[in-house]
Amino acid sequence: MANEEILILKKALERERLARKAAEKILEEKSLELYEKNQELSSINQNLSSVIKEKTSELNDIFDNITDSYILMDLHGNVLKMNKPAIDFFGYDSQKEKFNVTEIIYQEDDDYAYESFYKLIEDGSFKNYQARIYTKSKEIKWVQINSSIIRNASGEPIFAHGIVRDVTNDKLIQEKFQLQKQQLDAIVDNSSLGIVLIEGEKIVKTNKAFQNLIEYTEEELYELSVSSISETEYKSESESLLNDLNEGRVSNFSINKKYQTKSGSLVWAKTNVAAVNDNIGNIKYQVALVEDITEELKKGAMLEALNNLMSSILGKTDIYEIAWEITKNTIGLIGFEDCVIYLLDNDKKELNQIAAYGEKVNENDEILNELCIPLGKGIVGEVALTGRPEIIGDTTKDERYITDDKVRYSEIAVPIIANGEIIGVIDSEHTSKNFFSDDHLKTLQTIASLAATQLKSALNLQQKLKAEKENQQLLKDLMKSNNELNDFAHIVSHDLKSPLRSMNALLNWMKDDMSEVLSEENDNHLELLIKKVDKMDQLINGILEYASIDNVKNSSSKIDLNLLLEDVVDTIFIPESIDVNIQNSLPTIIGDKFRLQQLFQNLLSNAIKYSDKKKGEVGLRFSDLNHSWKFEIYDNGIGIEDRYFKKIFQIFQVLEEKGNSTGIGLAIVKKIIDFYNGEIWVESKKDIGTTFYFTLPK
Repeated sequence: MANEEILILKKALERERLARKAAEKILEEKSLELYEKNQELSSINQNLSSVIKEKTSELNDIFDNITDSYILMDLHGNVLKMNKPAIDFFGYDSQKEKFNVTEIIYQEDDDYAYESFYKLIEDGSFKNYQARIYTKSKEIKWVQINSSIIRNASGEPIFAHGIVRDVTNDKLIQEKFQLQKQQLDAIVDNSSLGIVLIEGEKIVKTNKAFQNLIEYTEEELYELSVSSISETEYKSESESLLNDLNEGRVSNFSINKKYQTKSGSLVWAKTNVAAVNDNIGNIKYQVALVEDITEELKKGAMLEALNNLMSSILGKTDIYEIAWEITKNTIGLIGFEDCVIYLLDNDKKELNQIAAYGEKVNENDEILNELCIPLGKGIVGEVALTGRPEIIGDTTKDERYITDDKVRYSEIAVPIIANGEIIGVIDSEHTSKNFFSDDHLKTLQTIASLAATQLKSALNLQQKLKAEKENQQLLKDLMKSNNELNDFAHIVSHDLKSPLRSMNALLNWMKDDMSEVLSEENDNHLELLIKKVDKMDQLINGILEYASIDNVKNSSSKIDLNLLLEDVVDTIFIPESIDVNIQNSLPTIIGDKFRLQQLFQNLLSNAIKYSDKKKGEVGLRFSDLNHSWKFEIYDNGIGIEDRYFKKIFQIFQVLEEKGNSTGIGLAIVKKIIDFYNGEIWVESKKDIGTTFYFTLPK
């Protein structure tokens, strides 16, 4: 090989060696750089993992602490996750049971729900969705939902989640508000007066009467101000009055002004404006009542009459005073010659004149020749019967017309109706034919409507006072009767018992002294007479006991019925043929020992007295009825027919003569039970036995 070639190879090898060293150095540097980057990336991954854990914890905390219901579901409606408020609200727990939202949709809201869901998928979210759902307990709830879609990395929707808020109460309040609003709107829209609600200068609400008056629709009026529809010459006066209203110097004002209609014509209207204040007393709105006064004097007089009526009868409670206020201070202002107010007496079915105006009244404000009209008779009577107002243009052609003080050719009658009940009639007559118009009818109906509530309240008060007076008289009569009964009892005690004792002694002496000369028949007669005297003595004792029930001083204390019944059983005669069974552990009750002793003694003695079985049984049971004790005293005696169940509690009522029965014992029992506000009744079957039930309050 030539030296030149060797030299070339050596140079090539040297270049290769140098290139390898340079490559190794670069590789070493890159390896070091890669290591450092790897360490940095590892540190970043650790930090990122820590951040993710921290954020996940924060999100879980947020999820757990959301006060509204939160649910996560798949696109088929299966709920995957829900927080505690959602579990409490829906009644379902998605971790324990299958829960699909499509199963709880209220049936009538199905279409709306599915339309909203498709919109959610399409738009990615919706707000303020409202519908009804069923909870697990089948309660119907209104909910408001704000929801959005969760998408995967490819942007495809995979889940939906949202906040669910219970708005049931809000809906109920809203429905109530809407109902009240509808009712108010109905009143406003059907008012014969124009009504305008104004905020500042802006018209915010009008009724049909006002719209018809100035020929604008409600929507067109929203774009107008009060000044834009008012005639220019009245603007200065209106602004001054409004300034007084806004400054609080007046609470309302009235002005006659012209309004410009849509067609360009002018209409006269009387406008009454009142302020509507907010909770802190600032004026928020003005309400204007607008009346067409084309016939200015007549319309003005009518409105004045109504205003006077409202102020004059407010707070009055006497029907005659209210009626006279209507006739004296109202009717004359609307141009009527005559007016009479009738009040309906439902008991007698007739109408009585209670107030009048015109020639029916003398200088002392007294009605001349008061007229009474049967219900259904005459024009007034028929209006009171049917409740329908009537205008008669010519009374000579109406056979129902009843002449009062003189013949008049026109008549108008309007019922006074309060709470759907006809309580009277306002009637007016005029010497001219066809005098009364529909405007008069509306005005008179308004007067009747305003007066009805006050008159009804006054009637109720009158009836209440009458009832109270009657009750006082009844109480007075009752006290008098009780005093007379007490006096009678004393008379019986002092004036009758002494002669009876003397008669008893004399009869026994006669029987002893004449025993040898008396025949057996005469002896029997004397014995019968002695028994009758004894029975009379027992009867007097019974009367005294009966009369003393209410007069015994009420010294209520705790009474152990176990001890009381022991005393009672010891004091009454019990034949050997009769077993008396008293339930153990009787209660301790609050009462008067004397009365309670009489009560149980009379009932037990009565049961023993009428026992007719060879083996008689008399007993006492009781039970606890929460607010009272219920007692039963039973026997297997002769029994009582059910037709006598009420009679036996009446004084002196004896169903059959047996021994020395006076017919007072059960009357005393009933009086004691009544004294304690208890009840007593009997159940019995003839020849089988009787049970007396009674209750005593705890």
